[in-house]
Amino acid sequence: MLGIIFSFSRRKFTMIFTLIGIIAGFSVFGVRMYDPKGMNLLLMAFNRKLVVTIACIAAASLLCIILSALIRNNFARTVNILVLCALIVASLMYLVPPVIQYTREFVYFGEAGISTNALLRALGFTLGLIVCLLLALSAYEVHGALRSEREKYIFLFLSAGIFALEYLAGAVAALQRLRVIATRDALFGITVFDVMIWRGANPNAFTFGQLGLGLCMLAFVIFTHRHPEGTFPNRALLRKEKARLRDCRRWSWSLAVWGAMAVFIVIVLHYYDTKPPAEIQPEPYDMNDGIISIALDKVSDGHLHKFSYVTPGKYDVRFLIVKKPAGSAYGVGLDACDICGIAGYYERGDDEVVCRRCDVVMNKNTIGFKGGCNPVPFAYEIHGGKIYIDVKELEQHEKRFK
Repeated sequence: MLGIIFSFSRRKFTMIFTLIGIIAGFSVFGVRMYDPKGMNLLLMAFNRKLVVTIACIAAASLLCIILSALIRNNFARTVNILVLCALIVASLMYLVPPVIQYTREFVYFGEAGISTNALLRALGFTLGLIVCLLLALSAYEVHGALRSEREKYIFLFLSAGIFALEYLAGAVAALQRLRVIATRDALFGITVFDVMIWRGANPNAFTFGQLGLGLCMLAFVIFTHRHPEGTFPNRALLRKEKARLRDCRRWSWSLAVWGAMAVFIVIVLHYYDTKPPAEIQPEPYDMNDGIISIALDKVSDGHLHKFSYVTPGKYDVRFLIVKKPAGSAYGVGLDACDICGIAGYYERGDDEVVCRRCDVVMNKNTIGFKGGCNPVPFAYEIHGGKIYIDVKELEQHEKRFK
């Protein structure tokens, strides 16, 4: 949408407001970093009100686009551009802080400051920004290639309309959390709760809507820019027109390529990034008179080993054993923690134990100690080459595994 707005409006004028929006976003992020705890609740309320403001400005922009298309004078167009610029400022103020926040998450807890994973995250972040910029540039060129003002107004209206619907859905959720409306409030038979559920279940619907609109726009440009129209005084002007049409088609294909890349990132890469890792299957053990015994040579390879004990109350209590890198000690704890509950842990690579919920990397040397996201420890004994666990120790924690 930003590329289309730049194509429609005065570029230098719009660029000034874009920079204002970026600076405002950096300012909001700076306030949050200055006092994270003190400003957390205030900024949360501010962001919710900002979403409502963006929805209102987006709705106003639709009205201005219609009036500007009907009246067709400089005053109406100027008002339209000003409202669109206000939309840019408010949107960037809302979107820039979380984008900057990603730069603080290149290095996960427990990782080295310079590592392959950190560099890959930084590279992915950079490439993501590049794809966004190339999408905007391609949309700018393709929208500018449209032959008539009517066509330009139509695609601008549709893009702004999709954006308005996205933030209107967000505004419904924001107003509910601000306690302005209730979840049971309804309009045309659709409740606030229905909107919130649909929005949560379809987070990429409006992204795909914008990309689908871009596909329609580029197809329209390719179809209408196949051959020169009219007559030309000489062959030089004809060649110039053919070159212009060829450039328009190339920018259209560019928009298709970067749009396909965006879909690939949102669907394929996001799936591989967020899919849950394979579950470690519980291993067998011996049990006599309520005492579990596990031979040390079965868990001494430095990898994570998971076990399961079903209590008389039918609770499946999972616990972990891992040999620590330093010395001959073992880390023993539940497959649960006090912070993330029974989300559990998995092994990443050869030396990382990671929480499934918050993605925090455990230091294997601290497993068996209380605190943080470490597995909840419990009493056990080691002697005679085996680990011994009294099932009563596990039964004390059975309610964690409801």
